[in-house]
Amino acid sequence: MPQRQHYLFVCLNKRPEESPKGSCGAKGSEAIYDALRKGVFDKGLHHQVVRACSCSCLDLCHIGPSICVEPEHICYGRVKLEDVPEIVQALADGTVVQRLVIAPEEYDRAKKGS
Repeated sequence: MPQRQHYLFVCLNKRPEESPKGSCGAKGSEAIYDALRKGVFDKGLHHQVVRACSCSCLDLCHIGPSICVEPEHICYGRVKLEDVPEIVQALADGTVVQRLVIAPEEYDRAKKGS
């Protein structure tokens, strides 16, 4: 299998409902992961361009569901199922869905525990 140009790491971490951190799994990330895999396959990107991978916590619970795009080190947050076609098209076009990119100050917010 060839190395892909991009790897998508989709957080599927699940915490108990009462957890104050929340979790991407509880916010629908499994359906997003499944849709990304299907979208990548349907566009013919699965062999050389994109590999969608599931992962555990990305420490972005407060703005999940979250997806990390590598090797660009871009993280998408608050991803919804309806965002998947736009994400797949951006990967095909070599662009980024800017409206989903997590801003630096949002990472800082998580470090401060707010």
